[in-house]
Amino acid sequence: MTNQIENRSSQELQDDLPNMSRRSFFKKTVIGGGAAMLTGGVALGASKAALEGSTNTPGIEVDELNFKPFDQRDLVLTHAVSPKLSKIDHPERSVQYSHLWKKDFNFNDVVQTFENRDHFDNSKSGYGQADRAIGHAAWYPLVVAKSRASAFGQPNTPLHSWDQTDVEEEQYDWGSGKRAADMIRSTGRLFGAVRVGIAKFDKRFVYDPLYDMEDERTLSWEKDFPFKPKSVIVIATPMDYDNVATAPSWTSEGATGNGYSDMGKMACQMAKFIRGCGYHAVGAGNDLANSVAYAILAGMGEGGRLGSCIMPGVGPRVRLCKIFTDIDFGDAYDQPRTWGVREFCKTCKKCADSCPSGAISQDDEPTFQPTYEFSDEPGYTWNSHSGVSKWHSDSKRCFNFWVDNDTSCLNCIASCTFNEPDFWHHWMMMAVNPMMPKFLHAFMAEAHPAFGYGGQGAEPIPGKVEKFWESGADMRTNVSMKNNIGTAG
Repeated sequence: MTNQIENRSSQELQDDLPNMSRRSFFKKTVIGGGAAMLTGGVALGASKAALEGSTNTPGIEVDELNFKPFDQRDLVLTHAVSPKLSKIDHPERSVQYSHLWKKDFNFNDVVQTFENRDHFDNSKSGYGQADRAIGHAAWYPLVVAKSRASAFGQPNTPLHSWDQTDVEEEQYDWGSGKRAADMIRSTGRLFGAVRVGIAKFDKRFVYDPLYDMEDERTLSWEKDFPFKPKSVIVIATPMDYDNVATAPSWTSEGATGNGYSDMGKMACQMAKFIRGCGYHAVGAGNDLANSVAYAILAGMGEGGRLGSCIMPGVGPRVRLCKIFTDIDFGDAYDQPRTWGVREFCKTCKKCADSCPSGAISQDDEPTFQPTYEFSDEPGYTWNSHSGVSKWHSDSKRCFNFWVDNDTSCLNCIASCTFNEPDFWHHWMMMAVNPMMPKFLHAFMAEAHPAFGYGGQGAEPIPGKVEKFWESGADMRTNVSMKNNIGTAG
């Protein structure tokens, strides 16, 4: 099977495709031929090195002529939460959005009642009292810690305090940059991380200026931040597979809120550990910088069509937090890596197809400028980071669906071809993905829902909500150790 594929052109193979079903083709060439692939030379690609990714990638491409750091005031959630930004500084943004997309819309007005409307319907799967309650409960640790605003970009919350008065006077001697990195990763693993990466501080991908929504004022890295960062530690915390699969139901807010609560806890703990070792450190959730960009710089994954960082083994089903520190890791910094994910995304459009608001780009190739509907209207693309090569999503439309559905949405994550349970064959597919002929990517994507994965739409998939509510039935003994790394296994 392997030799046949190697000796025939992609076009010849494509010409044969009408003669068999796509699912049959996938089984015969990819799954049915899996053993042949592994014994025919492709086994080299399934090695540990392949799973660790190749450093033969530019990581993040920018157009230097049109690129500048992103102004935090232009984040949709920051803009919506701030009355000053939404109603005083830029009322024209709501007017334009009302004119082009949705009548009588104001960003700040709609956020006031988000997820607080008492209108659950116990007869509707995914929108009942328990579904609402699990979301509120998942977020509750951040609420108690008065730090939920970090999810909207608010800096210097209690969990992510800028206070450095507890930095120990004596600095711990790590011995080497490698030893420091190993100890940081080990600490992250203890605290619950599923991935830990370390990148050099890169001013291009921080928010500049920062914005304090509570005091309605801009903040400067040079004048306001308590120290000069050298490094950014990125921590990924996993979200539950079965809960994410219930998207876009209220039930799925459990995975979102729990992820953010874990982010707050882990960033706070790691920053405290570093300060205890005698170095400055500030934790961050969605504040301070673009988490996806730093995860890419830290070699944790690749930027996907949906805008998230897609990581081997967990796909985009993670939440990211960051720790800014003045530790110098020397030659132990991570580098951007590729697993062929970005190439795969060019063919696979499952996330875009499943997006209820049409916010995700359907373009084949990434671009440096937004191409979504109305992007040619003056001022409409204020929420997009121009000058970065990526698939530019219209986050305003995403936010609009959140408001209508009265909860956040995980459809793009749930439908991603790389969002799969932690099974060995999914790791194998990740390992050989870069070596597959490009046309096979499309068939992998189409086979994904055929095997019971993905397939999200404007309404929850029948049975997914109930499957989640039954997923803990054996947790008294938990013989299979389900959820020990945050996946259904």
